[in-house]
Amino acid sequence: MNNTNYKQLGEKERDRIYLLKEKGLTNVEIANRLSRDKSTIGREIKRNSHRKFHQYLPDTAGRKVEKRKKLNRKDRYLDKQPQLKRKILYHLKRGWSPDLIAGRLKELEDSYLNQESIYQFIYSLAGRKANLRQYLRRTHRVRHHKKGRKHRTETKIPNRTDITKRPKFIEKRRQFGHWEGDNVVYDRHRSALSTSVERKTRKVIITKPRNLTAEEKSRILIKRLRPLPEQARRTMTYDNGKEAARHEAVTGAIGMKFYFAKTYSSWQRGSNENRNGLGVRY
Repeated sequence: MNNTNYKQLGEKERDRIYLLKEKGLTNVEIANRLSRDKSTIGREIKRNSHRKFHQYLPDTAGRKVEKRKKLNRKDRYLDKQPQLKRKILYHLKRGWSPDLIAGRLKELEDSYLNQESIYQFIYSLAGRKANLRQYLRRTHRVRHHKKGRKHRTETKIPNRTDITKRPKFIEKRRQFGHWEGDNVVYDRHRSALSTSVERKTRKVIITKPRNLTAEEKSRILIKRLRPLPEQARRTMTYDNGKEAARHEAVTGAIGMKFYFAKTYSSWQRGSNENRNGLGVRY
């Protein structure tokens, strides 16, 4: 039955669709019972069925609809913020990651957009038409969501000093000797590169460690940074990987003070994050 004044299906209608499907009714029969067009029922069941169990469940269908609404609202927000959209595109084309872009926008403009919002913009219909995914460091035809990602805790690193306690003047990049460090893991986590970037000059030191242990990481840092003048190795800002657990050994050997960024906030190590991405991409 055709309905010219289309209205989105509600919770009660989804419950009825489920019950009628369980009774074995066809889409046409369900459409007649609900005074809806058969294409509306077919589209609802196809789009909102549980992927794993291949079954239409009203709760699952409702969650999928709400998720799409949120995505559409974020797309419309960017459409109403052309300046913000231009900045995102500008930084994407420079090789910045969505994480880094979101962090900078939040820091400089008090933007509420997070990295997930930027990914959604990239993989939206407009983003796909503009082929925005070509600017991602690791491009994928579709977005692959990680399942069951374990949250990395900060307690693995003894005597960890948070980045909030780092002197503010370091952020201005006026003094030489303040570094950012990380590991670039590749080949299915079988190999890695250890990278260190000096914040003011963007000088990069890249080393291939023998393994990803904390002992190896501290050995490499001491070996590569000890020859530098004392003024050239003042501080290191690192992520929360377990390979940094022996940072105190580095401090004891060469006097370099360590600070640690917030978990999953790689934009707080923007120089290193950007150089890592460019190295992997090019």
